[in-house]
Amino acid sequence: MKPIKYLLTIFAIIVLIMAAGCNNQNTKTTNDGNTSTVQSEQQSQKVATTSILEDKPDTQKQTQTEITVYFPDANAEKLIAVKRQIPANDNKYVNAINELITGPANDSEGFTIMPKGTKVLSVNVNNNIATVDFSKEFQNNFTGGSTGEIMLVGSIVDTLTDFKEIKSVRFTLEGQPLDILGGHLDLTEPVSRMNDLL
Repeated sequence: MKPIKYLLTIFAIIVLIMAAGCNNQNTKTTNDGNTSTVQSEQQSQKVATTSILEDKPDTQKQTQTEITVYFPDANAEKLIAVKRQIPANDNKYVNAINELITGPANDSEGFTIMPKGTKVLSVNVNNNIATVDFSKEFQNNFTGGSTGEIMLVGSIVDTLTDFKEIKSVRFTLEGQPLDILGGHLDLTEPVSRMNDLL
C-alpha cells in the first residue's frame, strides 16, 4: 500500500507541475497578445496623427492676400506700384492704407508721402465709393505743395481703386468731410483713379 500511495503522491505532484506550466504559458500568450494589441493601437494612433498633420492646411498662406500699393517716385513725377502681403481676414482697405503710412521698404519702391502721425480710422465702401477717414494729422501735418498734394491723393486713390469693387474715393477727417487738403485739389467730390500718375 505504501508504494502505491507514494506513486500516487508523485503522480499528483507531476500533474500539478504540468498544470502550473500550462497556466503560465497561457498567461504569457495572453500577455503577449495584449501587448501586441496595445502596440497595434499605438501605431494606428500615430498613423492617424501623422495623417491629420499632413492634411492640415497652411494657415499662414490662407490668411494672407497680395495687394498693390502706390508710392511716389523720387522725382514726384509718377507712382510706383509695389506688391505687399496683408492679412486677408481683417479690413483689407485699412491694411492697404496702413502700408502707405508704413512707407516703402527701400528707395526703389519710392518715398513716403503720408503726413507724419497720420492714422487711418476707417475705410467703408458703398456703391463702389470708398470713404477713407483719417486722423487730424493728415491735414495738420501736410507740408507739400501742389505736386505733393497730387502725389499724396493719387497714392491713396490709386491704391484703393486697385480693388475692383472701388471706383472712386471720398476723404473725411475724423468723421467730417474733407473738402481741401492743401488748397490745390478739390476733394468735395469722390476722386476717381488717377491713371495719369501711373
